[in-house]
Amino acid sequence: MYQRILVAVDATPETADVLAAVADLAKPLGAQVRVLHVQTVDVVDGGGAGGIVEEESDSEAKKVVTDAVDKLRAAGVAEVEGWAGETLRSDIPNAVLDQAKDYGADVLVLGSRRYHGLARLFLGSVSDAIVHRAPCPVLLVP
Repeated sequence: MYQRILVAVDATPETADVLAAVADLAKPLGAQVRVLHVQTVDVVDGGGAGGIVEEESDSEAKKVVTDAVDKLRAAGVAEVEGWAGETLRSDIPNAVLDQAKDYGADVLVLGSRRYHGLARLFLGSVSDAIVHRAPCPVLLVP
């Protein structure tokens, strides 16, 4: 059924639930898992003296991936690899979808933050954008 699972993680507490769901899915299937973390950057104008603002450092981003890989291995998932990338905040869905295609994912697993009201209007929904364009089934973990 699912032999290649792509799981997108971040540094939020909800990631623990996402990883537990992936372990429950991957172990009995003997599936391969790729842990994906997309480090976001914002470009600011700054009145002509613009620049790039990183939400987290490269070492923090790598730690998110390493911690997730370690948790999946400790949960009994045999084949796990990590991948970290960087993109503009507005391009996160495309980065995840590109990785799903490149990896040949049979299923994509990610969390849903469930923004409501104005937060959803201004922040958008990464999971919503991914679900509507994914090349494979998507498992959203609440």
